[in-house]
Amino acid sequence: MEVMCVEVGIRPITEKILQTNYLFGMEFREGFVFGRVVRRRMCVYKPWRLIDATGTVVSISASSHQSELRFRDPRNPANDILYLSATTNNGYPWFFHGAIGIKPPKVRMYLRIPEGKDIPGKFPNVDPIRPSSGDNFGYVDYSVSPYDKPTDFVEIVIPPLVHIGAEYYNTDADRAHTPILNLTFALYWVEFFKPDSPMVGKIARREVPAAFLTVGVGDVPLELGDRLREDWGVTPISLEEAAGR
Repeated sequence: MEVMCVEVGIRPITEKILQTNYLFGMEFREGFVFGRVVRRRMCVYKPWRLIDATGTVVSISASSHQSELRFRDPRNPANDILYLSATTNNGYPWFFHGAIGIKPPKVRMYLRIPEGKDIPGKFPNVDPIRPSSGDNFGYVDYSVSPYDKPTDFVEIVIPPLVHIGAEYYNTDADRAHTPILNLTFALYWVEFFKPDSPMVGKIARREVPAAFLTVGVGDVPLELGDRLREDWGVTPISLEEAAGR
């Protein structure tokens, strides 16, 4: 499985996690914001077995579908593991960045970010993805994000106040399976640069090493929104505008 990931240009998510004081550009639907990592904490939940809203472990029957579920804490199912209920913490903006490994190989996971929204990974000229039918695209499985080594096949950036969820399909025609996941995420506390900071132009022009993150996943970044804009004190701008500064 690891050889396949190398062949298609997919990297383990641990190679993409940012270190303290690393620079980044963060793309929202409204534009980019730029900053640096002040501190970082790794948050790994392994193994995490799929549970429902009551905390009951879910077993998916052979050739069957499981409707959308959040990633809940089995000790208290009211808690969403990958949710930040406050926009800042200890005086800094914060957000999650990571990926999900999955097993067994027969199980497909179809992510929704935010929950209830379109599933990323659709070819532009095909109909929407149908997890209930186990469609052969738009999913994450063991072959592209192995349980023990989650990859950036689906690189996930979760801002505060956003719930994510997933649907599942068991392709095994003979046996029921419980999805078992490895939630590997970094929680960053960050400092954002003002749009007129010289660092903004340097990052945009690639004059300094920096990561570029898409908020959410896929080709449609999530909206920043008024609440984050105010609480984070940021003004998103286009990459072209940033490069001209």
